[in-house]
Amino acid sequence: MSVEITNFLYYSIKSSRKTSSRQLIMKAPKNVRKTNHQLTEYFSVRKSVRRTKKQVLREQQRHLEDLIINEVEDGLECRYTEGKGRGVFATKDFEKGSFVVEYSGDFISLLEANVREEEYSQNESTGCYMYYFRYNDQTFCIDATRESGKMGRLINHSRTNSNLYTKTLLVEGLPRLVLLAKENIKRGQELLYDYGDRSRESLKHHPWLKY
Repeated sequence: MSVEITNFLYYSIKSSRKTSSRQLIMKAPKNVRKTNHQLTEYFSVRKSVRRTKKQVLREQQRHLEDLIINEVEDGLECRYTEGKGRGVFATKDFEKGSFVVEYSGDFISLLEANVREEEYSQNESTGCYMYYFRYNDQTFCIDATRESGKMGRLINHSRTNSNLYTKTLLVEGLPRLVLLAKENIKRGQELLYDYGDRSRESLKHHPWLKY
């Protein structure tokens, strides 16, 4: 869910009419003791409800953490498409910048990822659903190869027509990958993001990564 911030602009309007120099002076009766009254005695102080940018960002972070911890996958549907196989489609509208789904799987080190990738290469029927990313100057991997029923692992690639992008969030001490809406997404649209793999070896075996 994206948070909309409305900025209010106040205008001071100056009257062109000259004010009169005449004043009405009221004298207090002699038997009344003079007291200094504050405006707050008559009117309650209105506290500002405007949130700072930091507060808004913290609220957005907490909201995303809740969605991830609760494994929310609302508004998504898996369908089979010709030439692609499985893909994920939106069953509701998503606003630009809003959470769509987590790319969930096993969080592993680069060393463990290399071992698993070698194992997967021995079996041609096994697809590769490994997402490498950098965090705190280290390379990690989310391995979603195992069939889990999670939607994030089934989203197809598009370099030119992607409508999602990935973001790394720290949740309960571990970096997690989420997919956010790159633009406003309408119900019925296929969800796509750029896998980002441009290696010569990958392009040789998977030429569709170019597009």
